[in-house]
Amino acid sequence: MSALHPRASFPFVAPPPQLTPAGPAALDPVEAASVVRAGPDGILLDVRTAACRTGTLRLRPTMGRAVRVTLRMAGVPATSRVQLVEPAEYAGGAAGTGTRAVTRADRAVVLDLPGARLRVALEPWAMELTDSRGRVVRQATDVRDSSGALTVLPLGVTELSDGGLAYHDSWFAEPDEHFYGLGERFTGLDLRGQQIDCWIQDSMGSTGTRSYKASPFLISSRGYAVLVDTTAAASFDLAHSNVGAWSMTVPDEVLDYYLITGTPGECLTAYRDLTGAALLPPKWAFGPWISGGFVPDTAERVRERARQIREHRFPCDVLHLDTYWQPHGCWSDMRWDTDAFPDPRGLVSDLTAQGFRTSLWMNSYLGVDSPYYAQAEKNGWFLRTRAGGTWVGQLWGGHHPDTALLDLTHPGAVAWFKDRIRDALRSGAAVIKTDFGEAVPADAVAHNGMTGERLHNLYPLLYNDMVAEATREAVGGTGLTWGRSSWTGGQRHGAKWTGDPDSSRQDLAATLRAGLSLGLTGHPFWSHDIGGFHGTPTPELFVRWAQFGLLSPLSRFHGMTSRMPWDFGPEAYAAVLHIARLRMALLPCLYSAAAEAARTGEPLARPMVLDHPDRPDAHGADLQYLLGPDLLVAPFYGEGGRRPVWFPPGEWLPYSGDGAGITGPAWHDVELPLATAPLWIRAGALLLLTAPADRAGDEPFEEVTAVWARPGDTARTFLHDVGGARTAVSATLHGDRLWVRTQEYGPERPGRELASRLRIALLGFSGPPVTAELDGVRTEVVRVDRLDADALGGPDGSAR
Repeated sequence: MSALHPRASFPFVAPPPQLTPAGPAALDPVEAASVVRAGPDGILLDVRTAACRTGTLRLRPTMGRAVRVTLRMAGVPATSRVQLVEPAEYAGGAAGTGTRAVTRADRAVVLDLPGARLRVALEPWAMELTDSRGRVVRQATDVRDSSGALTVLPLGVTELSDGGLAYHDSWFAEPDEHFYGLGERFTGLDLRGQQIDCWIQDSMGSTGTRSYKASPFLISSRGYAVLVDTTAAASFDLAHSNVGAWSMTVPDEVLDYYLITGTPGECLTAYRDLTGAALLPPKWAFGPWISGGFVPDTAERVRERARQIREHRFPCDVLHLDTYWQPHGCWSDMRWDTDAFPDPRGLVSDLTAQGFRTSLWMNSYLGVDSPYYAQAEKNGWFLRTRAGGTWVGQLWGGHHPDTALLDLTHPGAVAWFKDRIRDALRSGAAVIKTDFGEAVPADAVAHNGMTGERLHNLYPLLYNDMVAEATREAVGGTGLTWGRSSWTGGQRHGAKWTGDPDSSRQDLAATLRAGLSLGLTGHPFWSHDIGGFHGTPTPELFVRWAQFGLLSPLSRFHGMTSRMPWDFGPEAYAAVLHIARLRMALLPCLYSAAAEAARTGEPLARPMVLDHPDRPDAHGADLQYLLGPDLLVAPFYGEGGRRPVWFPPGEWLPYSGDGAGITGPAWHDVELPLATAPLWIRAGALLLLTAPADRAGDEPFEEVTAVWARPGDTARTFLHDVGGARTAVSATLHGDRLWVRTQEYGPERPGRELASRLRIALLGFSGPPVTAELDGVRTEVVRVDRLDADALGGPDGSAR
């Protein structure tokens, strides 16, 4: 970014550390290696650099498709370092499955894996990885320009001006190669040509290069991925400095990364296996959330919002109370403002009786005006400066008192603050929104000796772990948190939202790209502020954002002004209510797809490149996604009702029943009226729906309709229900005979089996009358010409 640009000098309390080479000769690449030990459990090498530094390099197979690469130079002092990746044992067990062989050739050693081959040339040094399809990824080592200067950062180290070392490595990039992941990226899914620091920051909106959520996990379109195990500010140059190569720089005591082969989906499953499974949010979390917004609030106002929501029969499971449930100037003490909320338990009890869960806002900072500040400072519960004093700074842009950062490496601080969280949750609230978490300065010092350079990216994990544990202890359940900042492994906390966008079309599009990018970094469940956070959207923008939001993995209305749908006029309200009720009808589909996402590590909102990495058009279609396997969503981000949509292979039917199906792969210019959501169904898909209700709740689905869209010969799907119950539903159509079968898996559901609560519907079917059997029993078949809530409600189309 040019130094003249306003954002180049925009202040931020915790910028990433600057890496300054010690001098012109600071770059020191690995030149040669010798084998110390080689066998099925991996290869151990002694390495030598150009400056005659020595070190060790370990190459260890894991999970069949992955190789762990660990370079450690001799004489590097150990630091307070946290390892986030926990691979299985390399010998035996799941990681040891498959044949491995090590062979030696002249000045080379080769490690064969079930899905890949790694060849290591010892002198001159170079590695190359070949996958099962024969595609080769080569390390970029001695790449120079016409003057003889290196244009890549080869495997090795660079000595820094502060006496430390930064590790780096480079690999060749093919001309048609695309790169994805690295967390939440507002700039677009395809990161080629960008230089990215994996350093969590308050992005101050949704149209810049900063990210609330980052992770050094990179996926290539050419069938491989890289996961760096670090909490330091890993930097990726993705064909930016040299269009023929990409590089990573890691200012840590060791370079420790995993080179994974496979499709994007297989790489995401490997990420899950290495860093942990995503938390599946409870069923009620998939209903809409509605917030009073970032405005002063009272118990009376909350009750009035609840009354209006139920009076309008607008679906809602969670009412969120933002910062003002606490006294102003004392965020985040985790104590109610009893002037505005004189009876918190009574309020939450009233909301619970109306079917609402209550969400409370918090952060992990403590203002200097807090009555708890002196106690926490005396006990050493805040992060310190290098001089030993408490770090205090302005984290609210001058709108809030100066603040100190809770030291989450201090057992006493964590125990005390968990008590504060549990005390707040004793009001009956169900979930905490964990805001902020990005402000640890690089030069801060923690209780455990860790500096901010290592703690900064780790802090959101410690923060959400603490809140999740306190939530489980106070209210039971999964320990779901609704978080803003995150790092590698943060999928274990469940829900993320994409920060604070403006109410603009540009921010809507950037938010969409950020969510899809986050999904390609192993976080399946994300949301955003419907309508944008800053400003007030026009009615048209509010509707288009609501259509996007209610067809996102999770849905929340939130902003600095009202986001009550009926406040935007009757036409807008009718359109938003329509898609909200459709979301409730789709809950069996959404919850089942979410359970699969938690199982596989793949996202619930699936970018086009996930399933079609070899199709050039898919890489340009980064403003649309599949919601689960069979629903195509293409949010409208421009003025008017027209946008280009890329339809994947197959036939796609408009859910509204208006218009003919569209056959892909192909781009089409699509025009839709405001009241129609941008949603298409894969022809031949078997979808499970239910009659829409005012809330999702936490009970099993009482009634389910299997809707077969434009039926072919056979179709199959699964219903995942609460408590781990799982039922396969398969359908076969031959002539005028339809057979539907169900098969139960997992824990038995108390009461009726799925077959006893299952209806059958055919969507867009123009064939002759059909005779149907469900598990051998004659059953009725309903024909529908559109997929909407009215078609699945009662006789009057009302929600139940």
